[in-house]
Amino acid sequence: MDLQLVGGTTTAITGPNGSGKSTLVRILAGVLTPAKGSVELTLEGKKVEDEVRPLQCGLVAPYLNVYDGFSPRENLQFLATVRGFSRRDPRIDEVLERVQLASRADDMVHTFSSGMIQRMRLACALVSDPPVLLLDEPTATLDSDGVSIVRSVIDDALERGKLVLVATNEPREAEACQHRVDIRDYC
Repeated sequence: MDLQLVGGTTTAITGPNGSGKSTLVRILAGVLTPAKGSVELTLEGKKVEDEVRPLQCGLVAPYLNVYDGFSPRENLQFLATVRGFSRRDPRIDEVLERVQLASRADDMVHTFSSGMIQRMRLACALVSDPPVLLLDEPTATLDSDGVSIVRSVIDDALERGKLVLVATNEPREAEACQHRVDIRDYC
């Protein structure tokens, strides 16, 4: 597979279950090493080193866990600390508001529905304001309000020149993207 993705665009990665969409997303995020080949992320004309690439990507995926013994605020404070910014950063409250979890910011995540946990995953991806959003089945388990939040996040990312990649089996999600790549074309 030889792809060049550019900021300010959306690309849908499509294909049947088990075709490798999630594997590709993990490779692009830098959390999985490809068996062969390479991935290069360039920001403002400079190559991002492989070990730093995960910090430049906001990843949302059903297989990612959040700490269910923490509140949403505590989850985001933990991520803030890991990513090198303050636990009191105003982005934490902004992101909780954005994903409509502000009213539940101090409740334990283990009390949340699957849709609310998916919103938490989105919040975790957004808290560091990364230049790349990798969304693997981003609307899985979401109600119509949650789907609208995801759409709004994508629209905002595009306006700000970010790169958005959406791995999906949902035709409407794929059609909403500017570009489409069917992973079967590369098998």
